[in-house]
Amino acid sequence: MVKVIPLKARMQSSSGIRALRMSRGRKPKWRRYVSIWLVAMAALIIGGAYVPKVTGPRSVATTTATDLRVIDGDTIYFKGNTYRLVGFDTPETNWRAKCDSERELGLRATARFRALISSGNLTLQEVRCSCAPGTVGTRFCNFGRLCGILRRNGENVGDILIREGLANPFYCGEFRCPRRLGWC
Repeated sequence: MVKVIPLKARMQSSSGIRALRMSRGRKPKWRRYVSIWLVAMAALIIGGAYVPKVTGPRSVATTTATDLRVIDGDTIYFKGNTYRLVGFDTPETNWRAKCDSERELGLRATARFRALISSGNLTLQEVRCSCAPGTVGTRFCNFGRLCGILRRNGENVGDILIREGLANPFYCGEFRCPRRLGWC
């Protein structure tokens, strides 16, 4: 003969059903820890983009004119790196020139730049570029060029070119540069 137990009595006396109910409502602890870790990592990554960057000099190198290669009036090549010199802007000399007068003035600025660095004690100071975080050294920041200040006998070469009318002052903000003035 089979003994019949009412359902209500089975639920109260059966510890298996109670355990089943409790396990459905509780999440394993590792899921909570993983989600906290993911949120913390996302906050660090996003927050790191807004932390102020060091804007001081990165390195200073004393050099001679034979170690430098002039590309145009505000760009040089030094020890495997191309540097965009900051604080001034010279006219373009290549296909980016908007007119013939800009190209001609750019060639004059480049020639004067070569003459300036051919004599004197030269110092190249690498500085932080005004680019969005994470883009320095890529094509999205100065076409992959580093930034620097070139001094001849302690004077910024850009200041000399500005005084002689071969360059315009050009100062960038922390993450962006203003529109360039036209030369035409």
